[in-house]
Amino acid sequence: MSKKNKIIFTTLIAILIFIVVYFLFIKEKKPEITYIQAKVTKGDITRVIEVTGIIKPQVGAQVKVGTRATGTLVKLRYHVGDYVKKGELIALIDDRQIISELENAKASLKYAEDNYNMIKETYPLKISEQEAVLKSMASQKDYATTNLKRQEELFKRGFATQDEVERAKKEAEVAIANFEQAKASLKRLQQEYSKQLELAKSNIDQAKARIKNLEVNLSYTRIYSPINGIVSQVSTQEGETVVAGLSAPNLITLLDPNLLEIWIYVDETDIGKIKVGLPIEYTVDAYKDKIFKGTISAIYPQPEIKDNIVYYLATVKINPEDAKLLRPEMTTHVKVFSETKKNVLLVPNAAVKFEKGEYVVIVPKEKSKVSIPVKIGIRDENNTEIISGLKENDIVLIEKKPVPQMPVNNPPQGRR
Repeated sequence: MSKKNKIIFTTLIAILIFIVVYFLFIKEKKPEITYIQAKVTKGDITRVIEVTGIIKPQVGAQVKVGTRATGTLVKLRYHVGDYVKKGELIALIDDRQIISELENAKASLKYAEDNYNMIKETYPLKISEQEAVLKSMASQKDYATTNLKRQEELFKRGFATQDEVERAKKEAEVAIANFEQAKASLKRLQQEYSKQLELAKSNIDQAKARIKNLEVNLSYTRIYSPINGIVSQVSTQEGETVVAGLSAPNLITLLDPNLLEIWIYVDETDIGKIKVGLPIEYTVDAYKDKIFKGTISAIYPQPEIKDNIVYYLATVKINPEDAKLLRPEMTTHVKVFSETKKNVLLVPNAAVKFEKGEYVVIVPKEKSKVSIPVKIGIRDENNTEIISGLKENDIVLIEKKPVPQMPVNNPPQGRR
């Protein structure tokens, strides 16, 4: 045998030995697929939609407390984390200037009331005196006019002279003039009384209105809690000056821990299955073993787009007892029970596969097995509804997954 042939023969022998060793020792044998049997049963099933949510304060649960007063913040009684009851004093703004103006306004009111009372006391006396004068003038007028008529009658009979008639006429004219003047004075005095009374009353009303306005401004310097809640943020510290403008400066933010809700972001493909009133269950990472329950309370029509995916917001109001354990911005893992069907055909989820554009199950046939198409309905965590393709008590095959073997480490050998 030539040298070249020996090399070729040796190479072939080496390749043959490698192939034998590979198939005998190196190549891993595929485990044989085994199946377990499951029976088609009838029962109830509920479609479960799993979504993610975030805990948020309800509308009105978070209140930013501000002030309409301008001045120095002289007292802030609460800090972040403190619990505040509704109606408790939270902060105090410097009120010395308003108190001083309020005292001046009260003094002005006292002066206006005194003036009003003086007018009511003095003017009726003046009017009464003028009425007496008018009455006297009326008597004098009546006497003078009567005397004039008597003198004119006597003159016609020749028992009085022309001078006596003229004198009586002048006396009557003076008496009538005095009467008209007294009458005008009484009317003017009555009108003056009415105007002075009205003006004094107006001064009282203005003083009272100013007092009321100052009392309101004074109330702005005392800030009370509008709700029961926890201080979640403090925006102003003692000693700082707050300036009230068109909007009230925010001092602190209160959060009612009992008024929480879940914002659930539902994919556009699932929103048609979500309705108000559907029950849900949810968990949070802080209490993984605790299941909370609730009900869909609202679905917002306006979509939200995140990462080019359309979501719709559904909300769930949290039970006040559950809210004691939860905090805003916690992530929730939500299961929405969107639909329940009773007494339908069910198979385990693992029995249904999707092959070549259709759902199939594997069923035994004689000593072999075959795949048959089925029409499915809704699914839950364990089972799938079968609409057609199977009947009750049929047997389906489920592929049994091999249990991975844990590597066995030999214990270290001790020294000999």
